[in-house]
Amino acid sequence: MGLGTMVAVGASLMSTTEGKRPQDAPKQAPAGVPPVIPSAKDAPSTPAAPPTPAAGEAPPAAAPAAPAQPADDDPLPAQIPNLSDAGLPVVRLTLGAEPFDLELAATDAAITKGLSGRDRVRRHRGMLFVMPYSRELGFWMVDCLVPIDIAYVNEQGIVTAVHTMKIEPPQRADESRGAYEVRLPRYPSGAKSRYAIELAAGEFARLGIAKGSEIKVDWQGVNTVARAARVAGSKR
Repeated sequence: MGLGTMVAVGASLMSTTEGKRPQDAPKQAPAGVPPVIPSAKDAPSTPAAPPTPAAGEAPPAAAPAAPAQPADDDPLPAQIPNLSDAGLPVVRLTLGAEPFDLELAATDAAITKGLSGRDRVRRHRGMLFVMPYSRELGFWMVDCLVPIDIAYVNEQGIVTAVHTMKIEPPQRADESRGAYEVRLPRYPSGAKSRYAIELAAGEFARLGIAKGSEIKVDWQGVNTVARAARVAGSKR
């Protein structure tokens, strides 16, 4: 059972709307309009060469380089992918005013596997678990390689609990599977919940999402996608 997957029993603030992350397109001249070429008198003059220091003088100090800006290597695509690399449906939700593409886990197999075995949870990515009905849930870190945040959400969209789940020591060669699973801590929902959202560790604190926060999502639409995924899974 994978990252943040359910125990054997079956396993913000503002959010809503699918949406594309705005990307400013380069501005282009209208078709048929020739480019404007500046005249010679309007052209900028060639900057003068810096003066050569006199003998014995130290050259002027170079201006300090601007600090490198960290690149966002995880931009969301303009179009929501139909399926993730793992073959799961993808839904775009807004969490804390930021868009996230979440893989939707609704079948027993997808819920059991979760994000186990992944060596990275990318920014603005994650997983949305949709249970068939509300109940108290508990996830654990089976075969998990990275820490992860989990938020449980009830049918009214209220967060019932938030945890940062830590990496646990892997199963030892001399340890049975049962002994390995028994020693793993469970992270409880604290109340009946139907949904669970997993993001990279520290994301819910950054977004200001905590117990009692409301996640305003079209949950009926999410349930519709989940039912379709279950039906498709049952026909395989």
